[in-house]
Amino acid sequence: MKVIIIIGIVLVVLYYIGKNKQKSQPEKKNLSKKKPSFQSNSSFQSKLSEIKFPDRINAIDWHNQKIQQGLRTGDIELANLSYAKLYESIRQQNVNDNGEFDDILQAVGKEYKGFREYYQVEYPEQFLPPEERKRKKEKEFEKIKDLPVYLETGNYIELPKQILKYVDIVKPISEWYEIGLKPKKEKYGRWKTIKRSERYFGFYDAKLDKPSHKISLETGKRITQKPYFIKALNEQGIPLTDFVVYGEDLECFVRAVDFFDNQEFENAQKEIDKALELKRKEDYEELKVEIEIKLNNEQVVDEEFKKYEFDIDSAIHTGKFNDWLKVLINNHKYDKVIHFINQANKTLEKLISGEIEPKIYGKQSSDYYQYKQEQFNRNLIYIFDFKSSELEKSENSIKLLELFLSLYNKEDFRPIEKIADQFGAWSLNERANGLYQECLKMIGNENNPRIKSRIEKKIENNK
Repeated sequence: MKVIIIIGIVLVVLYYIGKNKQKSQPEKKNLSKKKPSFQSNSSFQSKLSEIKFPDRINAIDWHNQKIQQGLRTGDIELANLSYAKLYESIRQQNVNDNGEFDDILQAVGKEYKGFREYYQVEYPEQFLPPEERKRKKEKEFEKIKDLPVYLETGNYIELPKQILKYVDIVKPISEWYEIGLKPKKEKYGRWKTIKRSERYFGFYDAKLDKPSHKISLETGKRITQKPYFIKALNEQGIPLTDFVVYGEDLECFVRAVDFFDNQEFENAQKEIDKALELKRKEDYEELKVEIEIKLNNEQVVDEEFKKYEFDIDSAIHTGKFNDWLKVLINNHKYDKVIHFINQANKTLEKLISGEIEPKIYGKQSSDYYQYKQEQFNRNLIYIFDFKSSELEKSENSIKLLELFLSLYNKEDFRPIEKIADQFGAWSLNERANGLYQECLKMIGNENNPRIKSRIEKKIENNK
């Protein structure tokens, strides 16, 4: 504290010395006010020696005020930066005045050193002399050069080539520097993200107690775990053998995905079954369900419906629920379709009222569940293809279509016309014509002569 008081007094003295010097010396010209004139010569010639540069007295006083402000408010960063600026300003002024302020410069340097030791802060790098700055960087690099880190992305699709080579591989910092991808720490200790091709990628500390990280550091294999991420990298030319988790199960999974994408569902089923025999993984099991749904496996539909019993909104949101209903329709289990639709609406009502809570996912607002219920009933039309081979006439199929009509919000006449067509195909002409008449009312005074003519013709044919 005594040192601070002393240096404050010294700086005040310095301030007045500067003021007196300004009065006793001719007025110095400001660099911003007088611009040197440069002539075009065969060789470049500097005119800077003709300029009278301003002294640093005002800057010294300003930085001193900022130091006091930083200490008073607890803004140690401001104080640290201002100390460095103050020291540099006095050093420059001392040079200008041929060493007149050596003692003051020494006293300021001593106090600043004490400040840094007390608050455990570093000298701001930008004020270090070039050689000292270089030595500091080299010293810091020595501390971290063997630290293992890996580069990760949240999106594995179409990676930039430079990133594709190295993503998910554990390397020491020194090797990343050699590659040209230099991990650097942010202010609070996290690794800075890097940007390539308008996308961001992040470095993360490797944990060598994890077998996959240790193997990656030793072998250069990738630590990628998610099968679909591995598949995405594989599609970009990375061999499956380049991954730590490589095994025959992974080969089977990749083939299963390829068969699935090509709609060869039976072949996909064989491959995913092999993968699951070798290793149980969540992604394998999810793909297995998707394949079985495509193969109209009613048992899997029942299992999935039970799984999402309290989270039916999620199944509706992702479109899974409609996929289940299509399986049941394809299997002509219309009574079960009716049960699923009614049960889904009851569950949504309970979620809206708070009578039950979801078990898999987080709780949503009542408005959200209300919206999902409206969306669900509005989009039920998409479970019907209205092909005679898929929807057979029966008491339950008729009840199913009537259920849809009771839930539909009547915002578009076309779904109703399609159901009328289905009733007409089943020779339920009176019911069909009633729906056609409803369609004409929905069209009203709209200028759609072709549509009106088409529907009127259907009515006439059904008489």
